[in-house]
Amino acid sequence: MIRIVFVDDEINVLQAMRRTLHGMRHEWDMEFVLSGAAALEALAKAAADVLVCDMKMPGMDGWHVLA
Repeated sequence: MIRIVFVDDEINVLQAMRRTLHGMRHEWDMEFVLSGAAALEALAKAAADVLVCDMKMPGMDGWHVLA
């Protein structure tokens, strides 16, 4: 199963993505997190095949997460 981590500091954006992609839940293992730090924690627990990340976030921006 493909594992995808979605990162955005706006809860409404994450909720919209979750609702939109709900139909793929049997094909993709999806995790939705609210910060760069939370993304790094999620990636430390289990590697992701795909990372979808907001680039402009407070604290740790998307570039730092990808690095």
